[in-house]
Amino acid sequence: MSYIHEALQKAQKEKDARFPKYKRILLGSKGKPGIFFSRILWLIFLFVILLAFTVNSWFDFKNKKTISAPENQKTVVSYKAEASVNGANFYERARYFQKIGRLKEAQRFYKQALALEPGNVFVLNNLGVIYIQQRNYSEARNSLESAIRLKPEYVDPYYNLACLYALKGKVMKSLGNLKKAISLNKSAREWARKDRDLQNMRGMPEFEEVIRATK
Repeated sequence: MSYIHEALQKAQKEKDARFPKYKRILLGSKGKPGIFFSRILWLIFLFVILLAFTVNSWFDFKNKKTISAPENQKTVVSYKAEASVNGANFYERARYFQKIGRLKEAQRFYKQALALEPGNVFVLNNLGVIYIQQRNYSEARNSLESAIRLKPEYVDPYYNLACLYALKGKVMKSLGNLKKAISLNKSAREWARKDRDLQNMRGMPEFEEVIRATK
């Protein structure tokens, strides 16, 4: 047994003699971790923390990036849809008040609808009619002409301009717009026969020729 013990001690001494430098680096004089070993541990620890922070920040940025764009688009689409719905509601309210003769309320709702949908030709036309009834011919003409610019094939603003110019005594302008309205919709001829706004043009040969039914 003593022989084996001595052999083991000898082997350990030879091993220690072969690697004394590295042992001193890793372990201290009393078997505790050396300075170099401690620094390695600290560097590994700091590297793990930095890696974790970097990965977390990257995922957070990616999530924000993928969410923000659709949310912005959704907000724009939602706003447009809401504006369209509100515009339609204002338009229907305005039509109701116009039918029962409450023109101020109708005008207010038409303007609210127009603020949301500036290109709504039906609102522009109906506002023009209200201005005619209020004898505000300048605003009426502007509104009706705006509707025509936006939709040249829309018959109503031409017909209403014919009424406006008839009320102002401008026969030729009235007839010109009436002819245009009839060319777009033959029903305008029947409207003209019954419309009181064209009353002062009845009996005029030019007017009678325009409203005369032709096959």
